[in-house]
This record gives sequence, C-alpha cells and structure tokens, in this order.
Amino acid sequence: MTEKVVNPNGSQNDPQRSPDATLVIYQSGRTFHFGETYAGNAVTLLLNEVEVYSGLVGNDGTVTFPESLIGTFELILTVGTTVYGAFVTL
Repeated sequence: MTEKVVNPNGSQNDPQRSPDATLVIYQSGRTFHFGETYAGNAVTLLLNEVEVYSGLVGNDGTVTFPESLIGTFELILTVGTTVYGAFVTL
C-alpha cells in the first residue's frame, strides 16, 4: 500500500495526501499479511466505490478474503484516522 490519506477533520473538505508514507503488505492467494501491529484495524474491499467486504485484521496480522470475491478491488486499511489504499486482485 503506497498511499496515505488522512481523514478530513472538522472544516477540511478534502483528504490530505502524503505519498511518502508507505505500508508493505504481502499477499498469498486470498490471504493478506499486514503484520501483527495492525491487528484489530478495519479492512474494507470496494468494487466501483461500493463496499463488498469489511472485517478486521486478525490477531496474527492477516485477513483472508472469501472465495466468492473474484476480480480487482480497492483495499482500504483504516489505522486510527489514517486510511491506506491499494488496488488488489483476488
């Protein structure tokens, strides 16, 4: 995940982008490895800006997506007020 988007606060209308913040994740089939430090954070898959999956990073730092999800999705990881995003193929 190569992009960091900070959620707007109060009077801000648009997210602030800071491309220098990166997060490396690993994909093994349908399982994504975020690392144990991200356990409990929200993960969302979007297709054409519509949420098709939401869940939490497990205690082992991984998320396994259902086999029914096939194609390219936008993967969103929310860590506090920071939102990371990347496009992934399942």
